[in-house]
Amino acid sequence: MSACHPRESETKDQPVDLQEEAVSVLRKVLHKQQQWVKVHAAEFLIWTGNERGVKQAFLKELELFHQKPQYRIGIWRVLAQVSDGAEAAQYHKQIVNAFLDTAGKDRIHAIETMAKLKISPLPDYPFETHDALKSSVKSLIAYAHWATAYTNAYSMQSAKKYFLGRLLDANEDVLQQRIAAYVLRNSGKLETADWKALSDRALALSASAESGISFLNAALLTAPQEVKSDERYKNVFDRVLAFANTKDKGARMDIAAGLAAAGDKQHLPLLTGWLRNADPIGVPADDADVQASAAYAILKIEKRLSAKDVRLP
Repeated sequence: MSACHPRESETKDQPVDLQEEAVSVLRKVLHKQQQWVKVHAAEFLIWTGNERGVKQAFLKELELFHQKPQYRIGIWRVLAQVSDGAEAAQYHKQIVNAFLDTAGKDRIHAIETMAKLKISPLPDYPFETHDALKSSVKSLIAYAHWATAYTNAYSMQSAKKYFLGRLLDANEDVLQQRIAAYVLRNSGKLETADWKALSDRALALSASAESGISFLNAALLTAPQEVKSDERYKNVFDRVLAFANTKDKGARMDIAAGLAAAGDKQHLPLLTGWLRNADPIGVPADDADVQASAAYAILKIEKRLSAKDVRLP
């Protein structure tokens, strides 16, 4: 009897080269799609160690769109991540300057990108930072809080408390709750008591709640290790996956983000279906964004499986 990989018979419908297929899809999205969908695909390639061709593609984007407000911030963001030394510093400077231009059209995108690149404006620009934190524009306030979280070791804990408060405030508007959820899920694990408060709120929301998936995904991705064997954590995971049948780009991308961080081999069939656009939303750019998100999740799961010495089928 010939030897076979464990559980091979259960996964014969999966391709032998699923990892290669995922990278191929990301490269296709990078070269065929436009603007923010292209940015997302580029970052997924960078974050998975497959950045070949990304810099060349975005130098071309810079040549074509260096005067296009907002999108140029995304171009600089990608190029900053594939550049070194003085070149990377120049892209950082352009992003910071866009934040400092209070009359410019790029300011909110710039401070959000500073947060994503872990650049705090507070040490060098305290006046401008405090001004942003007191702004009448809620999204500017939110992203300024996120960026300043990277000022020092204590700032992140303060920022987490701030955004948890926004999520738990029943009077906060949906957009701000979604921003708060997004920031929290990208800011590391919560303390156990804070996580329980967030998970209670997430699980109490009805399945039709407009921000439900945002709350649940934040709870999934901020769970400290000690709660991951709890029934409550399992319920959060199950509720996130329950959104998988919705034809909504945001929900599917949120689920893929959750699975990228917490998924395992049993989630590959769902992600593979999205990777191959088996159940399309119907808007080409939205479908491409979901495909790219699924590809990233597959590659992250593969890396975890490899670390456990379990290869993809």
